[in-house]
Amino acid sequence: MKKSLFLHISACAVLGMASCSNKLDIQPDTMVSPDQVNSSNVALVLNATKLALTNNAFYNYYILPEIMSDDLQTAAMQGFELCNIPLNDNSITMAYRYPFACVNNANMVIRYYNEHTSEAALRPIAGEAFLLRAYAYTLLNEHFGKVAIMDGTENPLSYPQRQPEEKVKAEIEGNLLKAVELLPDYEGKSMKGSKQAAQLLLARHYLNNGKNADAERLANEVITSNKFALQDTKFEDIFKYNTSTKEVVYAIAEVSSNGSTRQGLAGVYGTGDGQAGSASYWIDSNLVKSYEDTDIRKAFFKYQKGKDIVDKVWFLQKYPEEAQPSYPVCRYSEAFLIVAEAKARAGTVDVTRYNEVRAKRKASLRANADFASPAAFLDAIEWERRREFIGERHRWSDMRRFGKAIPWLEGLQQPAGHVIFPVPERLFTLNPTLEQNDDY
Repeated sequence: MKKSLFLHISACAVLGMASCSNKLDIQPDTMVSPDQVNSSNVALVLNATKLALTNNAFYNYYILPEIMSDDLQTAAMQGFELCNIPLNDNSITMAYRYPFACVNNANMVIRYYNEHTSEAALRPIAGEAFLLRAYAYTLLNEHFGKVAIMDGTENPLSYPQRQPEEKVKAEIEGNLLKAVELLPDYEGKSMKGSKQAAQLLLARHYLNNGKNADAERLANEVITSNKFALQDTKFEDIFKYNTSTKEVVYAIAEVSSNGSTRQGLAGVYGTGDGQAGSASYWIDSNLVKSYEDTDIRKAFFKYQKGKDIVDKVWFLQKYPEEAQPSYPVCRYSEAFLIVAEAKARAGTVDVTRYNEVRAKRKASLRANADFASPAAFLDAIEWERRREFIGERHRWSDMRRFGKAIPWLEGLQQPAGHVIFPVPERLFTLNPTLEQNDDY
């Protein structure tokens, strides 16, 4: 069943636009000017970089690709549900504005570091800025395709052009490579950037772009770093703020409004019956039914009637209600499934890493001989990724990589260009010659 909620989100400031076609105005969004950054406050600017990305309401655009996919269903948000997003939807304005705000703050940290490279204490701060800048560009590229690339040296009144996706992807790779170089090894704090976080995000980037050998190598480096561990109990601890579990490689947190515990992803996926949520987002029943009875992940779904529908549906319950909700950026289990997938895409069925995840989730183990071909194993890996990362904004990019997104769009009678979002309409009020994304 596919699907139809609307997120109540505040309108963003109008985004400017130059008079020449295909140029976007990305103004710095910060309280500190570059010439005010110093060694005493640069760490605070890094914290502001995270705040700029979340705007204390990351859920307003973190979940949008999930709604487009076959995992998540909703009683409203028709544009994303039907993969036909209105140009005036405030959600896409947020998805456009806040990652760029993150980029602009990261640029200030990186610019200061480039002028003071002899200060060893700046290396991890700059490394995390490169990591965040790469993540922000990843969000922008996944959402909008072509985007402007900025390094912080531009005239603040200039209007940088949207760059082809190849250049954007090269920018992401370059930032992650620099983050790998500068960041220290993971030190037990998932809210701090680490070398392994950069490696895992780079492995994901390579996998999504067909560089399977590089993806496998980097994912194995994360696994063999011996900094992390899969766990077979207390699966819910993975998603807690500042968790001590070694399953989380990197996460970003925010401070919810007025200390509320009803926001974040718990506020999206919750049932609303004495808990957070509106009972308006639910999970595909076929996915829930695919868990084995022994699987510890199966316990984090609740079957009940939704707000605006007649039938009972399954609600995701793995996100805790906290005043500082956490968003998983990358988790240890992803490294294992990247290795398995990269090998399968190279023609090899090797269930070793795949089984390591399933063993810790108390699911049955498989043998190489259980799969008639690498293609059959890839199908199993795709389903395992759905079970493992439900609600973590992986599914739409997975559908694109596994060749499922275009058929999904066709089934909804939508064109192939709707695999990404449209450029927000408000940009065209200042620049009527701007080029819209294909098929919008």
